[in-house]
Amino acid sequence: MKNKILSIVLSAVVAFGLWLYVVTVVSPGSESTYYNVPVVLQNENVLQERGLMITSDLPTVNLDLSGNRTDLNKLDSNNINILVNVATIESAGTHQMTYTVSYPGTVNGNDITRTGQSTNIIPLTVEKRITKNVDVVAEYIGSVPEGFIADKENAVLDYQTVEVSGPESVIEKIAQARIQVDLTDKNVTVAGQYIYDLCDAQGNPVDVQRVTTNVEAVNLTVKVKRVKELTLAVETAYGGGATENNSTVTISHKSIYVSGSDALLEDLDVLELGTVNLGEILEDTTLTFPITLPEGVTNESGITEVTVEVKFADLKVKTLNISNIQALHIPEGMEVDMITQTLEITVRGPSLLIDAITEDDITVTVDFTNAQTGTATMRAQVEFGSNFSDAGTVGSYVVSATLKDREA
Repeated sequence: MKNKILSIVLSAVVAFGLWLYVVTVVSPGSESTYYNVPVVLQNENVLQERGLMITSDLPTVNLDLSGNRTDLNKLDSNNINILVNVATIESAGTHQMTYTVSYPGTVNGNDITRTGQSTNIIPLTVEKRITKNVDVVAEYIGSVPEGFIADKENAVLDYQTVEVSGPESVIEKIAQARIQVDLTDKNVTVAGQYIYDLCDAQGNPVDVQRVTTNVEAVNLTVKVKRVKELTLAVETAYGGGATENNSTVTISHKSIYVSGSDALLEDLDVLELGTVNLGEILEDTTLTFPITLPEGVTNESGITEVTVEVKFADLKVKTLNISNIQALHIPEGMEVDMITQTLEITVRGPSLLIDAITEDDITVTVDFTNAQTGTATMRAQVEFGSNFSDAGTVGSYVVSATLKDREA
């Protein structure tokens, strides 16, 4: 009798346990709500192949589910996915897409039932995807110290353009990739990596949330060089009756700005362009001199040549034929046979002086010191009488002569 009572009690306990397990653990027909389940796009690469892209924010979905309590306890918002197959989209616009629910592998989806009236539609906005290149534009702020110059025009970029891809409505607004370079108090070359902003034509940043680029940053180098004002000068050689009092030599540019290293510029104060020989110039004229700088020095002014204006005041020119040609310093034992008997020369000087001068006031001499036997052309020197010392010749002159041994 006692054993029978124990069996009855044990059976009751087991039955209650099984009932409690079914009610609290298995509990078929249980319901639960899962909030903010993420949407996952399938076959998005197909859209890319068609030149399309999703531009709307993906929503989340709240799911009301029923099933065994055991299965429902295995689910949460992180292991459930809302799947949308976008392979059916073939054009831009707003598309109402149906979705399916994906459960983790530990749960049989056939044992889960959706309840409630939640929608089965996900709206997606689709736009055309385009690609283009935009110029990298450097915006300089601040300035280098006095006596230095930043060579902005020849700045070196590793990327001149940036490739941008994204929604057509956004890409059409992008006109430049803008970087900002601070030159404040920089006295050495500036080099660095710069993050750019994608901007419209007016320099205003564009919302580029869904835009991709081929590079994230660009490298820029801007040379900063010392700059100096360099005086330009020409040497004036007076002659032919032209002096400081009756002639002027005027240079078109008195100076230029140049840049270079401290060592190159330290002793470079004046650049001599050449010589203006007034004894070789007959009348008012304009000469041109190129500006040639030492290697490593850069002309920042852009002036590549200067003009020099020569003017004569109250000077007169006369041509005379001089037959008084004298041979000087003939080597011992030799004699000269002058081939040139008359030399035409041009004289210049104050008007009153030139009006008065004649052939008799001029002597032509030829120096035969160290001359060798034979016929040669010799340089002639023109000498004026003491009353005509303010006159001079224009140009240079030569005579022909034969030097030979003196006959016994």
